[in-house]
Amino acid sequence: MSRASEPCEQESPAPQNLLSALFAAPDAGARRAFLEERGLLNPGGLDGLLDLADDLLASDPESARRLAESCLELADGAPAAVPKAHYVLAGYHDLRGEFERALDLTRLAREGYEALGLKLDALRTEAGRMSELLGLERHEEVLEVGERLLAALREKGYTGGENDPEDARIIVALANMNRGVSFEYLGRYDEAIRAYLASERVFASLGRRAELNEVRNNRGLVLLNLGRGSEALEIFHKAAAEFARSEQKIPYAGTLTNLGYAYLQLGDCVKSLEAFEKARGLMESHQVPADRHVLLDTADAYAYLNLHSEALSAYREARRILKAAGMTHEVGLAAWGMGGVLRARGELDAAESALSEARSIFGGSRNVPLLAGAVLDISRLLLARGEREAALRTAREALALVSGSEDWPLQRFDAHLAVAELSLPDTTEAERHLEEAGRLLKEMSLPHLRYRYRKVLGRVRQLQGEREEATRLYEAAIEEIETLRKTFTGDAMRASFLHDKVSVYEGLLGLALETDDDPLRAFDVAERAKSRALADLLAGVVPAGVVSGDPKLGERLASLQSRLGEVYDALLGRGEIAPTPELQRRAVELEEEIGRLRLRLEVSGAEGGSDPFGVSVSRESVPERIPDDTVLLAYHVLGKEIVAFVLCRGEVRTVRGVGDLPTVRSLLGRLEAQWDRFRSGRTFGKRQMAILEKSARRVLAGLYDELLRPLEEPLAEAVRKTAAGGAASRIPKLAVVPHGPLHEVPFHALHNSAEYVLDCYEVSYAPSATVYALCQERGRAADGGALVVGVADESIPAAREEALAVAGLFSGEGAGGVVSLVDGEATLAALRRNAPGRSLVHLACHGMFRSDNPMFSALKLCDGWLAASEVMKLDLGGATVSLSACESGRNVVVGGDEVLGLTRAFLGAGTATLLVSLWIVQDDTTGPLMEGWHRRLREGTPPAQALREVQIEARERHPHPYYWAPFIVLGRR
Repeated sequence: MSRASEPCEQESPAPQNLLSALFAAPDAGARRAFLEERGLLNPGGLDGLLDLADDLLASDPESARRLAESCLELADGAPAAVPKAHYVLAGYHDLRGEFERALDLTRLAREGYEALGLKLDALRTEAGRMSELLGLERHEEVLEVGERLLAALREKGYTGGENDPEDARIIVALANMNRGVSFEYLGRYDEAIRAYLASERVFASLGRRAELNEVRNNRGLVLLNLGRGSEALEIFHKAAAEFARSEQKIPYAGTLTNLGYAYLQLGDCVKSLEAFEKARGLMESHQVPADRHVLLDTADAYAYLNLHSEALSAYREARRILKAAGMTHEVGLAAWGMGGVLRARGELDAAESALSEARSIFGGSRNVPLLAGAVLDISRLLLARGEREAALRTAREALALVSGSEDWPLQRFDAHLAVAELSLPDTTEAERHLEEAGRLLKEMSLPHLRYRYRKVLGRVRQLQGEREEATRLYEAAIEEIETLRKTFTGDAMRASFLHDKVSVYEGLLGLALETDDDPLRAFDVAERAKSRALADLLAGVVPAGVVSGDPKLGERLASLQSRLGEVYDALLGRGEIAPTPELQRRAVELEEEIGRLRLRLEVSGAEGGSDPFGVSVSRESVPERIPDDTVLLAYHVLGKEIVAFVLCRGEVRTVRGVGDLPTVRSLLGRLEAQWDRFRSGRTFGKRQMAILEKSARRVLAGLYDELLRPLEEPLAEAVRKTAAGGAASRIPKLAVVPHGPLHEVPFHALHNSAEYVLDCYEVSYAPSATVYALCQERGRAADGGALVVGVADESIPAAREEALAVAGLFSGEGAGGVVSLVDGEATLAALRRNAPGRSLVHLACHGMFRSDNPMFSALKLCDGWLAASEVMKLDLGGATVSLSACESGRNVVVGGDEVLGLTRAFLGAGTATLLVSLWIVQDDTTGPLMEGWHRRLREGTPPAQALREVQIEARERHPHPYYWAPFIVLGRR
């Protein structure tokens, strides 16, 4: 949108020194004297100053306002300056989104020009009125005003041709430009492009580069809506370069926003977010509120990356601001975005409410393409509820909305693809819609559309029995996904990206499992969809920590983290099983704001990763990288089926149908209930111990029957292979790689009706086989001694004694000795200062697991909380780390089997071996176990073997697995 500005008729005064001196004048009298002394207090001088003010709107709006107000107060001898000053001030308020105020000022300007008989100037204000009506989303009025304005100009013989006066030509161009914006908002893209091209022709002939770039920007946005992202990107790049050279900061910021949106459509989220961040900075530096498109497009980028908490927070903020400003169209966009994110989070009732709001807004404004998009998302919501037939009917409704026009290729592609997928297993119907979707795809060539199309077509070919063609299509879809994924420089983006794309890998895995001729290939496909971002962290492909390039953002982040720590203290101090709703709400709000700030820092400070450990592992080489004395058992949940891969000495054996997933989930729920019983008090536990132990053992035996009994023969065969190769140890070494809900299973504590798995195997764990291989190959930290941290309070009084006992074991050992940070000495700064270079780090303190925001899971030190996201900034290269804290090993598993929580953080920070707990631990029983484990480490016993030995000892004192089984070893064994 744009307003009509007046061409300068005389050279404007040199602005910098003049404005500084004028604004320094203490009152109106002093300003009058200042301008009079310089010969500017006359109609021509004030006219030139107002031209300067109009020019400044694009680069320094506050100076533009002050200059226009100064001219207005001194315009008693220059009546034409009054409406001109009103019009410049209207432009200032238009820029700030204060459209009603801008409309009032534009009306005053028009009335002033009409009273002076300046008819063309009065018409010019109608272009400004169109701009303000655009801001208020009164698009039908915009089109009406535009038609009247062009008709009035035609009556005077003005059509924008080269023989017209320049003022008239500018008005024609701007009227068409603003008409184009309204056509665009109404989804009438063909009419929008015609209006924009008419405007461009006039501005080009006049040599008005700024206005020409602005209207080209708008045409670029229509091209994006038509799926022509590369064309739009070229337009935005040229416009951005010109605005940067001319130092027109506000139009430059708007163009950067458009550039970011184009990058988002083309799948380059990093460049997209970089552009949004730069635009936001330019606006804030000029005291202009962040453009609504920056807010919405940033939220769209987070949603595209499956960063659901950050996206939802951004949409909510945008919706609040937009609703207050009365921007109904943008409120609909925010509600639409919120609905999609809420559906992805499983909050289906809230999603329905948001999507219904969007549907109502787009339907009311008769914006057909956006209405169809909202209806399609309602179809996806119905599918999430299991209402497949209703979902298909709704998708067909969306398709019917857009089928009557060639204007909406993106929306028609989405609708055809949705109907095709929902029609399955009817491959004939699906193929009919895929044929049309494929035709549309050729016109748009967008990577995020290509992989979706190939995924659905691959599924059709798989159902038709065309395995080779299905495999080719799935591989091509995965290649598109991998190409997009490589652009991400930060861990948070990579960890979330595969969340909604796992079905492509599962389709390929299903094909690979249909034959047993190449088990290595099936394993490779499974590994490609498992903890990929964590493997990138360990290999140094992406940096672990985020370094701020913006001190202000860094300060804001530190302040928010301090406030969040206070909330956590309150949550912990109440000692309640469930936090109060108000505290919980405040924690979530702060976490969401911190999460968004971290993403902004991740974008502004992102640099390419390096490999600090000199390690890289290709997927294809993983089986050969597993130590010869180790059997690796990797699970994969494929729909409701559990598949297992048994790896030993470079060979893979696949076992399908290992267990029943619903049964496993039920048993895990019962196991969690077993642990919860101990929270009711130690007295109850002592009275009922025999019964509790027997009950727990039944559940653990049930899990064994589902997950390990079907594997007894292949595991035994693998153990024999290690023995035949001369690499077997007295107790077989078993590395377990869970998948999905199986991350909650304590495999070492499962019971085969005769003994625990712990009695048969030395068990260690890893999030993926690749991560396991990387950890084995991490160079051990040089002998830098030990760092022991202990923070006790009345609920964990033994933490201090535990820390002192562990520190005593390493006193005088190694070149680095031991550093003890106990109670008041255990500060966040002291930990960060002392952690680098240590061979061993032990932390005995409170832990808090945040299931709703796992990277905010944290450890309590004496002066604050060490969140998982902050752990990743530590330098723990090659260290052995033990976390003697409740639930330190619990994680949330997201799509792509990425584990989020303290486990990810410590492994990402360089830890080679990590000891964590799967559930809340008892303070008095944990201390002896930790002391025994560290004593064995000092004596040279490997970590997994040491843990097995101390757990067997602890079981003799406390037979219930609640006491001896919570801790596991991850990584290097």
